[in-house]
Amino acid sequence: MTTALAHHRRLLQEYVGSARLMSLSAVDGDGAPALLPLPFHAAFGPDRLLFIAHRDRPLVAGLAVRPKVAGSIIAGEGRGVTFAGLATAAESPDPVRLAPGERLYRIDVTEWLLFDEHAYEYRVHPIRT
Repeated sequence: MTTALAHHRRLLQEYVGSARLMSLSAVDGDGAPALLPLPFHAAFGPDRLLFIAHRDRPLVAGLAVRPKVAGSIIAGEGRGVTFAGLATAAESPDPVRLAPGERLYRIDVTEWLLFDEHAYEYRVHPIRT
């Protein structure tokens, strides 16, 4: 891994690790665009984002047919990432803690775009997994 790529990976993990909410965009069950703010958990190597949502939410209802998603995670002070990937329902390690109708979902991230308006003068650094 080149020095620049390793640096960008470190920043990516720092920005995503310090955030608590993501904005997730997909197409709902009716084919309309949908945006949903969600708490999430991140894992790296492979890069994944996990979230819990009620199966009746419009955005979630369309994932089985159209699993492509995109979103953003703002780490604060002009720093963050955007991402793209595929979302699927996942098995919860603790289904007892899920409310009725809730499911765990996993996004397998295929692309990250790192941004930092202070350090990088609005440049975007693509990081493909």
